[in-house]
Amino acid sequence: MTTKLNLTVNENTAKAIKAYAEKKKTSVSKLAEEYFSKLAGDDVINKNQQKSFVEKYAGIATKKLKDIDALKDDFLKEKYGL
Repeated sequence: MTTKLNLTVNENTAKAIKAYAEKKKTSVSKLAEEYFSKLAGDDVINKNQQKSFVEKYAGIATKKLKDIDALKDDFLKEKYGL
């Protein structure tokens, strides 16, 4: 069952969200539902379904930064014989 929820956001933010949703081929409602579900700690997504957008991309930048640091450390160890 779904219910309607009205949100008030800055006009520029609304435009950016709509453009982002269009680029990702999803709806603003779906993005908001997935995000709010994660915030509330609800596990409403069936485990047999494909990962949600939020699950798929949450924390990706952090993981990449850790990988870069590890590569940098390995490079410096090899270069300077540490």
